[in-house]
This record gives sequence, C-alpha cells and structure tokens, in this order.
Amino acid sequence: MKPLSRIYAAAAAATLCAAAQAQIIGSVSASPTTVKAGEPVTVTANVDVVGGNFCGFAVFYGDGKNVESYSDVKKPTPFVSTHVYEKPGTYTISMGGRHVESHPNCGGPDKFAKVVVTEGAKPAAEAAPAAKPSATAVCKAPWKVAAKSFNAKTGAYTCAAKAGTALPESKPSCPGDLTYFENAKKGQYGCRP
Repeated sequence: MKPLSRIYAAAAAATLCAAAQAQIIGSVSASPTTVKAGEPVTVTANVDVVGGNFCGFAVFYGDGKNVESYSDVKKPTPFVSTHVYEKPGTYTISMGGRHVESHPNCGGPDKFAKVVVTEGAKPAAEAAPAAKPSATAVCKAPWKVAAKSFNAKTGAYTCAAKAGTALPESKPSCPGDLTYFENAKKGQYGCRP
C-alpha cells in the first residue's frame, strides 16, 4: 500500500469512527394526539446516544413556533415540552438536528408526529344583565307605580298602595346595582340605588 493510500484509509476510518459515536435524532411524539384548541399537548423528543458526544436539535410545533435544546452528559434526553395550539387543524411536529449554543447538529433524518386540534369549547355565554323593568310591568296589583318614581335609565322604581296593604309574596329581582326595599307602614316597595 502506498503511503498516501494509508493516509486516506486512516482518515476514512476516523470519519467512520466519529460517525459511530455521534448522537442521532431518535424520535418525537405528542400526547395526546387529539386535543381541543387551547388545551396543552406534551411533546417528547429523544436522541439516540451512540457514544458520549453531544448534539443540538429543534422541535417545530407546526404552527410557526419552535423550541431548541440539546443533549449532553449533563442534560440527557428525553426533552419534554408543553405546547398549546390556538386554532383547530392538523399539525405536524418535527424534530431535526440544529446547531444550538456550542452543540453541533444531531445526526440522522428528521422525525415527525401529528396532532389533530379540534374546535375548543365555546366560552359560556355571559349571563344577560337583568332587564330594566318598564313602568307598567313593575308593580303587582293592587300596587301602582308612585308618581315620578320610575327611572327608565337605572330601572329604579317605587310601588305604592294604601298603608297596610299586604306586600307581594315574591320579592322582585332588582336590576344592576339596585337593591330591594319595602316599607309596609308607608305602603311602599321597590328597587332603589
């Protein structure tokens, strides 16, 4: 063998040896694989450790967001992250080698996982504010709206009857910040600020 051939053979052997000791992309998975928009997904990324080397990688969530990390003796994989998808759809999560900090790319082909995001729970409709009563609908017979007591803007009112008239059995519900009041001696009840 010629001396130059020996050099090439040694270089090739060194390259193969170095490649055999590299870390390569292992796998990426998501749990659960079907969620509602706004719910968290746990993403687990693994690197297959062939030797004692270290490497960097990135996890792409498929919605334009990603996170980078690395694997070494002090920070072995699995790398676990949580991600929330805001919109429904099918997303492909990918993991690939990237130069991260002082860590070279992890070797091997990119790995993939799928997540299906369905429509999130619709927010509960807010309780409609109590309707402001109308002047004709606030007082129960024989009670009548006291003159100039009804305020259409706030819903405040006073119902009046002869002193000693029995108050209604069911108390009215007052809208907004108004509170119920009654005065049997004066023959009044209603809602006021």
